[in-house]
Amino acid sequence: MRNKAIALLTIVCLSASALFAQSTVAEVTTIEHDNSYGLYNSIVQVDSDTYLLAYQGLDGDGFIKTFTISADGATVTQVQSLTHDNINGTYNSLVQVDSDTYLLAYTGQDSDGYLKTFTVAADGSTITQVAVLEHDTNQAIYNSLVQVDTDTYVLGYRDYSNDGWLKTFTIPADGSTITQVATYEYDTQSSAY
Repeated sequence: MRNKAIALLTIVCLSASALFAQSTVAEVTTIEHDNSYGLYNSIVQVDSDTYLLAYQGLDGDGFIKTFTISADGATVTQVQSLTHDNINGTYNSLVQVDSDTYLLAYTGQDSDGYLKTFTVAADGSTITQVAVLEHDTNQAIYNSLVQVDTDTYVLGYRDYSNDGWLKTFTIPADGSTITQVATYEYDTQSSAY
């Protein structure tokens, strides 16, 4: 039986009196955006008050949600939700491709490695899946994505033998295609997190 993990989005404000001086941290507000399950969260900012969250929800499904958050952090409102994978959505890593396109690396069915692109309206009102690539058919966990330049992305992850891999991909600004370019096995012993 799985432990129930409630999905909460907590807004924290930092206040610093001077650079490198003593600062304070205060919780401003919390919203329960999923009352069943919420693990493997990754969040990116869409615009000044809109955020995109990828996580694993109930039954292991992969979810993408948008939220608006006021500048002072006092109000958080869920805007849209999309179940992008009905089987598994773990080890999420999100990055922004351009003003309305986002790239998600995650572990899907049979622990295989997937990349997906989505377009998201600036106000968070729509989320549309654009392209998908299953880049590893054995296992890809502990995903971490980084943008290298305008259309190149590098993904670090762990494979079925616990080895560490780096892969590069080319993705145009509109997210219409995902093309694997190069692979490099950087650790043949043990790689995690």
